[in-house]
Amino acid sequence: MKKFLVVCAAMMLPCFLVRAQEADDAGRGAVLSFIPRFDAGVLYDKDVKEASVSFGNTSFYTLFEGNISEKWSFSVMNHWLFSSFDSGNFKDAVWEYTKDAYKCDWPFRGRDYCEWNFCDWAYVTFSPGPFEFTLGKQTTLMGGFEYEDYDYDVNTIIASSIWSNVPCYRWAFTPAWNLPDGKSKLSLQLACDPLNTHLSYAAQWDGTYGPYSMRWSALTYKNVFDDWRLIASLGNRLELGDWTIDLTWTNKFGGFIVLDPDDEDALPVDFVLKGQTIVPSIVWTPSDKWELSLKGSYNYCSDDNDYSYTTAGLTGSWFPIRDSHSLRIQASTGLLSPNYFYGLLGVTWNFDLKLW
Repeated sequence: MKKFLVVCAAMMLPCFLVRAQEADDAGRGAVLSFIPRFDAGVLYDKDVKEASVSFGNTSFYTLFEGNISEKWSFSVMNHWLFSSFDSGNFKDAVWEYTKDAYKCDWPFRGRDYCEWNFCDWAYVTFSPGPFEFTLGKQTTLMGGFEYEDYDYDVNTIIASSIWSNVPCYRWAFTPAWNLPDGKSKLSLQLACDPLNTHLSYAAQWDGTYGPYSMRWSALTYKNVFDDWRLIASLGNRLELGDWTIDLTWTNKFGGFIVLDPDDEDALPVDFVLKGQTIVPSIVWTPSDKWELSLKGSYNYCSDDNDYSYTTAGLTGSWFPIRDSHSLRIQASTGLLSPNYFYGLLGVTWNFDLKLW
């Protein structure tokens, strides 16, 4: 299936180029962004009473996106560096961990590689009238509003179990319909499943009705035993002046499969038979220069030994450049389950280069 989608994309590329040549300049534009992020701080283990250096979400991305014409657009995101938040050595935290970051079945390390190891997504979108057709590597329809933020904006220490463990970037075809009310959008998706062994089928409803927005989705696929799995998410958002309040509930019916990375002949086992996550978030933006956010997650996993864990974090962001959010300085603190406490200082710079 992956090869089929790649071939389709390659066959359609000449059409995109022809469209680009024929398009008016008013409908064209492209920006290449370089986004480095550096975090540093302390991770404290209460059980053993030891502290270690954490590099949080230290990373480096490039984002290339724009419009080929009034109806054709594209986006390509590459993730070149990826940090291990609990490593005390910067070289190990950034370079060594990156080697395994984008294997096909992450976090099932030691298995097959994707064709584009460091490519988060690469897709084109055709938008005739109220319809949209997206083809390429893209985010699968799951997870509610937690997936709305770019990866380089996420505090990975407190991300939910869904965000942290279920691979979301897959080759897919996604048709969508913007309803006549101008407030609602229905998307369907055919994609490689999170395990890259079968196809997945998904549907998502996006709606904005006054101060309330919703993002409800359902994704289903078969595991290697041909058992059906289902990930259902209900994302809800309320915007009141300077405040944005999110609450996303995700339930995993049947969970997903993990392979033993050290034994190529081992049979896959169920990592999470069923479970759920709840992700609340509150963001206060009193001005263009300041933002304060409080985010947490409750993660319940059911297997032979039921267990749950929570995350919570408070982050303050300052944007020192006038009328721009390209440079962000952030400070965050919080906890991972009841055992780990952290404190981080960081800086993120988004440098945009307009190409045409």
